[in-house]
Amino acid sequence: MKKKYNPETKELKLNNEALALLELCENTFHCDLQSKSRKINYVYARMAFSSLLRKRGYGFSAIGSFINRDHATVIHYEKNLEVYLNTDDVFKNRYGLVKEEFEAICSDNKLKVAANFIDKKDKDNYYLSLPHYNKELINHINLLNKQKKDLHLTIEQMQMKIDTLSQSKTRVKTLIDIVSQRTRIGTEQDVEKKLHIWYNGVYEK
Repeated sequence: MKKKYNPETKELKLNNEALALLELCENTFHCDLQSKSRKINYVYARMAFSSLLRKRGYGFSAIGSFINRDHATVIHYEKNLEVYLNTDDVFKNRYGLVKEEFEAICSDNKLKVAANFIDKKDKDNYYLSLPHYNKELINHINLLNKQKKDLHLTIEQMQMKIDTLSQSKTRVKTLIDIVSQRTRIGTEQDVEKKLHIWYNGVYEK
């Protein structure tokens, strides 16, 4: 049975703070922080979570209790954080995003006080216990990420069209130059008609 906290104590506020960070990490790294999985995104999520709570003054054992790890694992995360930040750009970017959002949450003091520390296994109550503004923030981040992916796809498609047009223009560049240079102003329609007649003759079987 989980220990119940006094809503007026700082200890409770800190636990709500940790819960907000937990959701940020889970949404950013797409994982369940309390899972025992050793997949790299799970490890990175736990590492980011541990690091940011350490900066807030949490102890190794307290942090471990949130993610079902012992204090030795949290110490290991702290010792190796810089190595991963310097060698994995994806982790570095995601860590930076979580750090920025979490620091904004803490500095703005927007965390709401709840009566109890909600058991993570109770998903519905767990999410209901989190600050509403934080859910909106996460949803907005997810929407922006989707729009970013869609934009990149659109850019790639446009680039392919540009490349195709560029190749096509290069293929008939000499013809375009001849028509442009030799067609007198006001005779465009006449030249167009004659070109159609000429092309029909060239490609007749």
